[in-house]
Amino acid sequence: MLNITFPIIQAPMAGGIITPSFAASVSNNGCLGSIAAGGLSIETLTQQIKEVQVLTSHPYAVNIFAHPRISDLSYDMKTVNAALNEIRKILNIPQVTDVALIEEPSVEEYVELCIQLHVPVVSFTFGCPDKHLVALLKDAGIKVIGTATNVAEALMIEDHCMDFVIAQGYEAGGHQGGFLKKPPIGLMSLIPQVVDAVNIPVIAAGGISDRRGIKAAAALGADYVQIGTRFLNTYESNAHPLHKESINQAAETSAVLTAAFTGKQARGIENKMMQLMTYHSIPPYPIMNQLTADIRAAAKAQNNAEFMSNWAGQNIRTAQTVSLHTLLNELTTDR
Repeated sequence: MLNITFPIIQAPMAGGIITPSFAASVSNNGCLGSIAAGGLSIETLTQQIKEVQVLTSHPYAVNIFAHPRISDLSYDMKTVNAALNEIRKILNIPQVTDVALIEEPSVEEYVELCIQLHVPVVSFTFGCPDKHLVALLKDAGIKVIGTATNVAEALMIEDHCMDFVIAQGYEAGGHQGGFLKKPPIGLMSLIPQVVDAVNIPVIAAGGISDRRGIKAAAALGADYVQIGTRFLNTYESNAHPLHKESINQAAETSAVLTAAFTGKQARGIENKMMQLMTYHSIPPYPIMNQLTADIRAAAKAQNNAEFMSNWAGQNIRTAQTVSLHTLLNELTTDR
């Protein structure tokens, strides 16, 4: 198992939201803290892992995006970039005329680093890594977790000999971690079907924010839960203050799915960016993620929540800003 006191995993949440010190604090309190490799250079991830290792002797996880390499660049990037240039005008930032994509580290490079630095747990999302990569991790004594949004994905994850599967429901905030093009499923329907289909421990994710959700997931057969929005909306997280305020002011219907920011379906609080990009053909992740990077950065700098990616799950009314200490006490105290 994961060798943690409480069956709670803090979702990794890429984009700098979760700092090494935050993840270490979660681990030091008997849960599993996580940092995200997605979008980070090997040098930056190395630094973050080493910082976590200084701050905790308890298990922690590194999350890796396992999406396939984009070899077909025939997407109509000129048209979508023209639409993004209209948004750049609103933000008064330079227009982009020459779209140049940056080569990101490969899954293999991230895996090699995790092995070198003796990371105890590695989780994957956006895809199912090759069996040989899973074998390399397990041979190094690393626990391996995959992310599924349906039973077919969960079965693939088990077939690839991973140790755990995250059953991520439709309610989850941030990116949908699945990789097969199938309709989304609510978590309460997904958990028992995944539990019945696989023989590895199941981690429930999506809309869980308190002890009630943890107990409900356990009653349906989940061994662990993964929680994102509640951890994001703490004083100690690195999420933008307007992101947290957007969550505090939102209703349960405010968090919608969009590909407008990154090219992959993700759930966040509806804003003008989502509305303006609704009718455009969006290239996949990581292309769109790179195309909108300057817009998201400018929006944060200008305190303009209308063009920020304010990720949040559907169980949003229970996610008001609290301290990390208060949240951990709430989640781990059985009342």
